[in-house]
Amino acid sequence: MKYFIVIVSILAFSFSASAQASGKHMGSTGVGGDLSIQNNEGKMIPIGAQADTKGNPLLLDNWVSGKVNLKNGSSFSDSALNYSLFEDKLYFKRDNQFFIVAGIINDFYLAVDNANKSQQLYHFVSGYPASANSNENTFFQLLTDGGKYQLLKWQHKKIREVYNYGGANETEYVNQEVYYVFEKVAHKMWSINGNKTNVQQIKNTLPIDESIWKAYLENHAANSKGEQALIDFVSYLNK
Repeated sequence: MKYFIVIVSILAFSFSASAQASGKHMGSTGVGGDLSIQNNEGKMIPIGAQADTKGNPLLLDNWVSGKVNLKNGSSFSDSALNYSLFEDKLYFKRDNQFFIVAGIINDFYLAVDNANKSQQLYHFVSGYPASANSNENTFFQLLTDGGKYQLLKWQHKKIREVYNYGGANETEYVNQEVYYVFEKVAHKMWSINGNKTNVQQIKNTLPIDESIWKAYLENHAANSKGEQALIDFVSYLNK
């Protein structure tokens, strides 16, 4: 599965738990089949679609350690967390059974261990103003933060049907993503539109003084495309 991440190299990733992961399981076990999970209110929440759907509805291929901060101020750590981009829900695993995390989540972290003993850290946050694709409970991946701006990425997976001439039709998970800049003082979300990801999109969207743009290009003209370029540019604006 392909996915994008913010890479943070740290020597250790430890959390102190002040709460316990809680939830209620009902249904099948194992990602990729006809899965369903029941939350504490009895609502059925599927984390998969059809048994033969290609791909993965989850953000990560493996279950990883992380920390969850709830809106009520409590938090907990767990060694087996994963985030469903298909259902926009966070899950934890116990004995090969999957449970939705109970409670209203403010933000959460997921840490992926690398072979070189560094870690790739994902931070997802909710509570932003509503947009065309989201509401205040939608999670965004926080790519970079500063005094003026945050760079965010909204991700979602939908199921697409693939038509095969002369053969059976198939279904597969397809990833969608949109970048946003959150302006803190104005409390405003700016959608970064365009088919090709580059810093010009941010320049054309935000009210940036032309002198700042020219100063940035003097040292970064050769590196203006891709997610890392967006991170670098927003970090520059925050300075």
